[in-house]
Formats: sequence, C-alpha cells, structure tokens
Amino acid sequence: MPLIAQSCLDTINQQVSLVDVAGLYTQMKRAGAQWRGLSPFGSEKTPSFYVHPEKNVFHDYSSGNAGNLFRFVMLKENLSFPEAVEFLAERYNVPLEYDSDGMTPERASLRKELFQIHEVATDYYHRAFHADHPEAEFIREYWTEKRQFPLEMADEYKIGLAPSSGEGFVKYMAGKGFSIEALKACGLLYIYDNARDASRARPRFRGRLMIPIRDIQGRVIAFTARTTDLVPEDDNSKEAKYVNSPETPLFTKSNVLFGLDHARKHIDETKAFVLVEGQLDCLRCFQQGVHEAVAPQGTAITENQLSLLRKYTPKIEVLLDGDRAGQKAAMRMLPLALAAGLEVHFLPLPEGMDPDDLLRDQGANALEELRAKRLSAVRFAVNALLPKPGQSTPRDKAAVLETMFTTLAGCDSAVVRGEYLDELAHLTRTDRSALETDFRRHRQRDQRAQGQPAPQPAQQNGNTEKLTSAESVLLFTALHRPDLAQHYAQTIDHEWLDTSQRDGRLLGLVLAEAEIDQWDGAETLEPLLENEDERNYIYQLLTRELTFEDPIQAVNECIRRLFEQYIKRAQQDLEERILNAQSVPPEEMRKLHQERIRLRRLKLQPPTIELPN
Repeated sequence: MPLIAQSCLDTINQQVSLVDVAGLYTQMKRAGAQWRGLSPFGSEKTPSFYVHPEKNVFHDYSSGNAGNLFRFVMLKENLSFPEAVEFLAERYNVPLEYDSDGMTPERASLRKELFQIHEVATDYYHRAFHADHPEAEFIREYWTEKRQFPLEMADEYKIGLAPSSGEGFVKYMAGKGFSIEALKACGLLYIYDNARDASRARPRFRGRLMIPIRDIQGRVIAFTARTTDLVPEDDNSKEAKYVNSPETPLFTKSNVLFGLDHARKHIDETKAFVLVEGQLDCLRCFQQGVHEAVAPQGTAITENQLSLLRKYTPKIEVLLDGDRAGQKAAMRMLPLALAAGLEVHFLPLPEGMDPDDLLRDQGANALEELRAKRLSAVRFAVNALLPKPGQSTPRDKAAVLETMFTTLAGCDSAVVRGEYLDELAHLTRTDRSALETDFRRHRQRDQRAQGQPAPQPAQQNGNTEKLTSAESVLLFTALHRPDLAQHYAQTIDHEWLDTSQRDGRLLGLVLAEAEIDQWDGAETLEPLLENEDERNYIYQLLTRELTFEDPIQAVNECIRRLFEQYIKRAQQDLEERILNAQSVPPEEMRKLHQERIRLRRLKLQPPTIELPN
C-alpha cells in the first residue's frame, strides 16, 4: 500500500485532539495541565490514564501503554498504523494523501470495507422499510401500531426491513464492488468458502425488523433482527424472536452494549446508566427522554460490558423484567458489577411487566416512581433469596449468607464491602460480628480452593519509574526541549554513555540525530525504537511535566555526572592495565602514567556549556 504522506500525518495530529478521541472510550477530566480518566485498556476504579493535550500523547499507568494519537487508536481498535490513520482521517474529515507518485491507493483494509458494507446494508434495509410494497406497509404498521413507535424514530435510528425474499439484497450487495473476502466476513450473507463471488450467496436475515447495532463511535457494526410474520417458513431461525449478527472482525457481542454510543453523551458521574434487557426496551427509553439506557446483546451482561460502563460513571440502575427470569439475570450480573466497582441499584418492575410496557403506557414519570422505591444491591439480593426472613430457618439463612458472601467477595473496597455486610446483617437479622467471622472463613476457603494467596493491599497508581540516572534526565529533557539536545549533543561524547541500559541506548540515538541537526523530538525517535517497552517508556516520559526550575543547571549537572562516571571507568581500566604491565617497555609504562595524570586533571575540569533559556 502506498505510504501515507507525512504532511497528512501532521495535519491529523494538529487537527485531532487525543483528549477528544480518548473521550469516546472513557470519561476525561482536567487534572492540571493534563487530562485524566479511567484506563481504556482494562478495568480499574482509580483513574490512571493521562493525556498531555499539548503534545497529543498519553500514558496509562495501569497497563503500561503509552504513545501518540495514532498508537492510541491502534491499541483501542486493534488496527495497523495505516488503518488507524484511515480511521482518524475518515472520522475527522481529513483528506488522505499518499507518497505514491501518482499511484492509486490499494484496496481499503478489510476492516474499513466491513464498515462500508454495514453502511450500505443499513441504507438498503432502511429504504426497504419505506418502500412502496406490501411488506414495507406491514413493517411500518408493525412499528407504529404494534410496537407504538413513531416513524420519525425509525428514521433517526435507521430502523429497517430485511425483505422476505433475499434475492434483491444479495444482488445489491454483490453489485457494490466489495471484495469476496469482506462479503464472507461481514456476517450478513451465507457464502460457500470456495466461492469466487457472491452471486449464489443467501441472506442471513429475511422478513425481520432490522435494528442497527453501533459501536462507541456510532458506526454500524452489526444488526439485531426481530422476528415478524414475514419470516419465511424455510428460514432456519424462524422460531428465534431475535437473531443477532454473528461475531465478525467488527462485532464481538460480549464487548458491545446497544445504545452506548447515544447514552454516553448524556452521562456524567452524577448520573447512572439504566440497564435494560433488550434493544427495543432501550429505544423506548430514548423515546421517553431516558437517554442513559443501554442493553446487552441478547445475552447475559458480561464483565467487559460492565467495565465499559464503569469508564463513564460508577453508577447503574437495573431495570429488568419483573418475572423470575429477570431476577435470575440480575443475580448473575450482580457479582460482576460489584467486582467492576459499580454502585448498583435495582428498579423493581411489577411481575409480568417489562420496561417497554411501563414506559409506553406510563411515560418517563413511571421511572421516577420506580426510583423512589429503588433497592440497593444487597436488599434486592436478599429479597430474591430470602423472601420471608421472619419465617426462614437457620439453615435457610446460612445458605443465603453463603451466596451473598460469594457475591460480595469480588468487591475489593474494604469500606464499601463493610457497608454491604452491615446491611446484610441488618436484613437477615444476623449478629454483625458473627457474620464477619463467617465471611472471613468463606474467603479463606475460597482462596485455599483456588490456590490463591491472601489478597494484598492495592498499590496506588502513579509513576513508579523515577529518573535515577543522568542519561534518563538528559533523555527526558531532550523530549521536552529538543532545542537543548541540539546544544548538549555537541559536548557529550558517546563513550560517556552506558548503552547496556535502556536510557543510555535511547540517549545515544537522540545525540546521533542531534549531531546531524535532525533531532525534532519524539517523532524523530519513533522509527528507531526497537520494541514496545522502549516505545511505552518514551511516551510515558512525554506525558510528564518538565519541572526543573533551571534546565541549564539540571543539564550541566547530568553532563558532569556522565563525565565523572566516564573518567572513573577510564581510571579503573588504566589502573588494571598498569597492574598487569609487568614486562612492558619503560616508554610504554611512562605513557600509562602520563595518561593517569591526564585523567586526574580532566576530572578537575568537568565540561559545562551555555544553553539558551
């Protein structure tokens, strides 16, 4: 593929803020000159992800990842460098330029082509929804009469129809010029492995209401298809109420929450996400002004999905169906939510009612009434496990407590866990000290059964790599003040550096570039880095603030230390040579002693240089 022009990379880096891009994945807040948020690369409860807006670089202390704008997108979207550039250029309307001498760029990456396929399919299904056809009339009536959604909402969320005869869809997609590899991978068509084109493909969805599933950026990556009376008899999935797209390079259902692209724009740390069961429940919430709603993809909510929510707010309200199945689903997700550091409340629905019914019939005010009666996580669980505490036997209570201990064990905040145990003792009418003893025994049994050591206190996130060597300080200064490196590169001899260590090797690269007047900061160093450890380290240094009161003094002190260390090594080497020189000619011995005197004099005159402020 032709190389992307450096001018294009510079334009993207200048026009696109890493703070804005990172904000798509985790909520960012200003922290002095930097911005801070929860790690987008893992699950945590204390923010350790920092972005330096002036340099457009990041450092994530929890995972160790660090880098620039392009590397952030590469890590989060699992893209190659060219794909990350394409991603940013397309999203932020920056024209792509290539160093190709007039060559046309090669076919777009598979991932980009899959996004295009889903965009085209969304448009096809939505136009079929509005077509002048009996099936379209049926689906519009189903949407407005049976589901009681307005047509305007179908337009806003691009609701569609997969026609019962899939021939038109297959012909349409085959004629769009997509590669056979992308059509096989998109999940919308059944195509034989050895097929060379899509002419004999079959559509996955027929006769269904099509609901686009979007990623955090709002791009369609899959579909949920709701059954209707239009589904043909020969459809293998006819009995399934909902059918999702299969997992593809774009879509992993356990990592995606329906509606999050919309809900995250309406959330802050004072609000809670509203977790509902299905996509239509979620859309009903949006219609009624409850814009914080999200839904899993037709399966039990996963640890990854809960961690994703935690990046925006620590609070969720669970609004699941009021039947027994809804209670079981809630109990399955509760330990995962507590382990993710979420504060969970349950909004109990009357049995037999779902969120769609409630909001459709009573509007958003009904949700406020439920919030007035909301249940804490512990109260909800005890009510589900022990409906009549006064009539339970000690054995019943002990069984419930064991279940609750397992649920609470994943909560790693001692304060929060203590409050939960207080509430549990109160609700089950159990002596608090006895409950604490049983809980401690329960955890010890679990640890022994799993062969795990007792939990240790969590260490605070922060910068644990100190600038302990002269090389590290000079490298740090060169990254923040490239102009200074141009000056001290003319004074520092490469022999002074300990290139067996990372800082010495990297500083050597900087000095070599500066000596030929090519040093211009981290971007110059990027192609010369050998591994991810070096790359993370460089960008981690970039995210720190340059806090020297007098950079000239700091640099000169480091030069002095490097010089003295070099003289010390040279003296040790010389003394060893003199000690072993038993039979050398007198003239050679005289030169060795003269070198000894020269090194002693040099040691008294460490180099100092004048640097611009």
